[in-house]
Amino acid sequence: MINHSTIPILPKKENILGILGGGQLGKMIAIAASNAGYKTHLYCPKGDNPAETVVSSITHGAWDDFDKLVEFSNNVISVTSEFENIPSKTLELLANKTSVIPNSKVFRSAQIRSKEKEIAERSGFKTPQWFLIKNTDDLITASKSMNKDGILKTNSLGYDGKGQVRINQQSNLFETWEALGSVECVLEEILEFKREISIMYFKSTDNTDGFFPISENYHENGILKKTIAPAVLSMEIENNLKLQTKKLCENLGLYGIIAIELFELFDGSIVFNEIAPRPHNSFHWTLNGCDNSQFDILVRTMCGLPVKDVKPNGKWEMTNLIGQYEDIITETSKDQDYLLYLYGKEQTKPGRKMGHLNKRIN
Repeated sequence: MINHSTIPILPKKENILGILGGGQLGKMIAIAASNAGYKTHLYCPKGDNPAETVVSSITHGAWDDFDKLVEFSNNVISVTSEFENIPSKTLELLANKTSVIPNSKVFRSAQIRSKEKEIAERSGFKTPQWFLIKNTDDLITASKSMNKDGILKTNSLGYDGKGQVRINQQSNLFETWEALGSVECVLEEILEFKREISIMYFKSTDNTDGFFPISENYHENGILKKTIAPAVLSMEIENNLKLQTKKLCENLGLYGIIAIELFELFDGSIVFNEIAPRPHNSFHWTLNGCDNSQFDILVRTMCGLPVKDVKPNGKWEMTNLIGQYEDIITETSKDQDYLLYLYGKEQTKPGRKMGHLNKRIN
């Protein structure tokens, strides 16, 4: 629960901001907080955690180590997470002691695809045709009802193309079900779309709010490869998207930031894909393309500082560095206009985001 009597939270010695998760998003949140004068306390399991190099203090612990979590919550005034799969019980425990931004309801909705789609529909978004799958009988029935190619996704814990399999009328549904772990899933129709776009909304605990310009995204192997922003959309479509986004966030009781991924179909209609209640890869361009980045704005929302719509200073392109990236750096280093961000991860793996490049394109 947010204690509105404590806001605004100003950068004082005792006002330490908590960050859950030690990856690149946690690192960039901590840098933004430090630039604004705040000290940060990181909570994460031991591992390859680039955020550890830039925070004021660290607690290593599991997400179910409730003694350590209570101790951590006693030392911070407001907490946010860099990824959406934090267990809801962890967030609820922290909320007993400190302000959690966004709240556990937002994270639960992001973690469970069926709940996410239901709340999107209640908020006015169009969604792909989908079915909740609890067993192979459900899968067989839904596949017949859909009567076209679909994509079977685990109902929770999937990201960057993981935890999902495409199926068609010739697929062995029993093998597919087992390959995903025989867990609850969602079967979605496969849409032919013109492009993916993402919108980011934010709301401070002082109840001011705003939007970043919409991003246009391109993927490879289920992982974001490139973003161009601001995306070009008609005023009518953009205004409608903003109204639907605000309605969704009202339904969630959101404070903090949230990104919503959407498909634009060839007929011009917009279809909901998923939400991410945290900084989002498709808005890394804001580090250079706006006076306040998504990380700066998240810090302001955590602290009850006023926020408003953020305007761009031009058109930008963000390119992810995925897996082995040295050749790309060698090439782009010849062009001074490329702005390089390396995350400081110790291990390079195929499909792992190692950094990104920003470049103004007009």
